[in-house]
Amino acid sequence: MSIKRPGDQISQNGAFAVRARPLGYTELAMMQQAIAEVAPDWSVELQGICADEATLVLLPEDGDDATGPSFVISRETYGFRLDQVHWDTLTEVGVFASLNDVLGALRIRLAFCSGRAAPPSVTLH
Repeated sequence: MSIKRPGDQISQNGAFAVRARPLGYTELAMMQQAIAEVAPDWSVELQGICADEATLVLLPEDGDDATGPSFVISRETYGFRLDQVHWDTLTEVGVFASLNDVLGALRIRLAFCSGRAAPPSVTLH
């Protein structure tokens, strides 16, 4: 007598993955509009060498790290990855299920750096 449940009998061979649609102009327009409301001095650009590797890059107006970090949004098979680039250091912010979730995380971060420069370093030499 078998005690296996029906779910235990599903093989991995029967599983399939739906390929996620790459980032494109629709996502670019959505992000540009949303970021313009929070940080009008910031730009959003669609970059990549091909459609499958496209990313959305968010930059402060002058692109200077003293103004604030830059952000990169990439499409993963399981969601959207948000990374922060600041002083040549890449930091993963997180992976989100939707672009709306990414926007929520970005709004919080941009609220602290939009429209003002970072304070000067207080390191003594």
